[in-house]
Amino acid sequence: MLYSLLKPVLKLFIQLKFRIEIVGLEHVPTQNALIVAANHISNYDPLLLSCVMKRNIHFMAKAELFRNRFLKWFFTAVYVISVDRQSKIVIRPVRQALRIINSGEVFGIFPEGKRCKNGELVQPKKGVAFIACKTNTPILPIAIIGVKKGIRTPIKVVIGPQINVGHLDITDYSSLSRYVMNRIKELEKKHSMND
Repeated sequence: MLYSLLKPVLKLFIQLKFRIEIVGLEHVPTQNALIVAANHISNYDPLLLSCVMKRNIHFMAKAELFRNRFLKWFFTAVYVISVDRQSKIVIRPVRQALRIINSGEVFGIFPEGKRCKNGELVQPKKGVAFIACKTNTPILPIAIIGVKKGIRTPIKVVIGPQINVGHLDITDYSSLSRYVMNRIKELEKKHSMND
């Protein structure tokens, strides 16, 4: 309910702050479960993806954001799952992610696991591969290019063709996560703002 009410306001804010170019909307399915995987270069990334996608997206966020009672209520209401990055046990948030996907909804994830500057190379986490393999759900790779400080800065959101994990000959989660991240980096390179 709150998500639906806030989305038009959020969309207006994002359109005022950025000049957005969206490439590849034809790759976005209108139904069925989906994992959205994107690079993570700013705090605006989840907002941008939520505005670009017509369907609601569930995300994970660090547990520190949930310490305040109001923020805990707010983030929960807009489909954000708390995850403790310091803990080695992440069973509860992963189970929540699996339930979301098994109910046919959209789950968003940043394979790098943290914000990374443009060009920074980080070993992706295994989460995107684990969730995709456990649910046999396609992954939609998205590259976010050009987020900078200031008003009306240009930004590109590039959506690539779906990755169907069942069609890949990749046997381990680390390799699959690297494959997904490489696809995102390819989109980023192909549609660089310098072109």
